[in-house]
Amino acid sequence: MIGGVAGSETVDSLVARPEASVATASDIGPRRVNEDRALAVISEHDGSWVIAVADGLGGHTRGDEAAQAAVEGLPQRIASPEDMAVAFEEANERVLALTGPESWQRNLPLFMFPMSTLTVAAWTPKGGLLIGWMGDTLPFVATAGPDGLRGFCCGRPHRSPDGSIDICLGMPPMDAQARAGFVEVEIVGESGEGSRPDAVILASDGAWEPFVYRYGADWLSDDAATSGIGAACGPSAETADDIVGRVLAEAVRLGLNDNATIAAALWR
Repeated sequence: MIGGVAGSETVDSLVARPEASVATASDIGPRRVNEDRALAVISEHDGSWVIAVADGLGGHTRGDEAAQAAVEGLPQRIASPEDMAVAFEEANERVLALTGPESWQRNLPLFMFPMSTLTVAAWTPKGGLLIGWMGDTLPFVATAGPDGLRGFCCGRPHRSPDGSIDICLGMPPMDAQARAGFVEVEIVGESGEGSRPDAVILASDGAWEPFVYRYGADWLSDDAATSGIGAACGPSAETADDIVGRVLAEAVRLGLNDNATIAAALWR
């Protein structure tokens, strides 16, 4: 909800700004522990928001703690690509800290390192929309049309040919020359009212994979209103709660093989 008025803002600028809502939803699926974590915060001052989804890396110890560390310290305002890069660097340091400073000398097996994927989307009136991701938690954008939302994935899974994650938080250095805690984050940005989508949806791999298993990999890039992420959002989504509830319910209906978590922001 929009509340509060900055001293330099006019009534006209407030009227022109659409209202946004943010929300998260999660399902444990067939797992014994839910290792997904999500965040959704919105400013009552100027409508700025941050949403995020983190997924503990499968097969690694304390994945739920890694995902929690990834989201719990995220800033509530991210206004530039530099801000987004710093947010990921700090999240990476929090996940690395779970292993402890002595671990680099002990040569622990790789599965003993807590690791997490992370995707973050943020919007501010001046900075516009920014989306950063690493791992296989993916971002989607959607635009409202006469038949509902049309959307597509604007990221890609960071997976090796064997299916393992090749970029994530908490990854130890692969050789003596590598810097512990190095972060490679991909960022896409859309600034200005003309290029901003109407909805942003973040989904852990457990939430988007049921759709790909059912409809094929083209589902990720399908922007037709009758299929793709837009169809999963439903024809008349009025709030972010509508989106996360409908997408998660459809993923559950198709069949979950993992924890499934959705975060969304919607302008209406």
